[in-house]
Amino acid sequence: MSRRAPRRRGGADWLLAYTFLRNAAGFHEAAETAQDRHPEVTRYFLAIAIELALKAYLLDRGMSDDWNRIHIRHDLTKALKCARRAGFIGAPLGLSALAALLSPYYKVHAVSAMTPEAVASVSWPEACETVRDLIAGVSATIDREALDDEPSLMNMEGE
Repeated sequence: MSRRAPRRRGGADWLLAYTFLRNAAGFHEAAETAQDRHPEVTRYFLAIAIELALKAYLLDRGMSDDWNRIHIRHDLTKALKCARRAGFIGAPLGLSALAALLSPYYKVHAVSAMTPEAVASVSWPEACETVRDLIAGVSATIDREALDDEPSLMNMEGE
């Protein structure tokens, strides 16, 4: 789901990309679980999942974790823009709008301060599907061959 953009192969951190993607999936699962009883937690966990998934893609493309931390921070719209510039074309419909809605609150650690109008403007079950599709899209593009070349790194996950 991505066009072949030039990669900085030597700079890609595939193990960290895999870890970010796995953590994004975990936060997404927690968001779905919390939907009915803790909607504020759902919004926060979806924002984290979006951030981690997009940064996983960027890590796979050769951007460093330090670069992500300095330049993107917690800005979901900037992360999506950077991922698209790096070649990601697997963004599901609705991701841009969801990122634009969550980002102003998430980047200043204030998801709980979302206005009632903003909260009501989104179908949160659909938002969960959108984030699930994002994670699947990033997963499809992460360079698994690089991870397969490092079996000892993958075995460390279970230790």
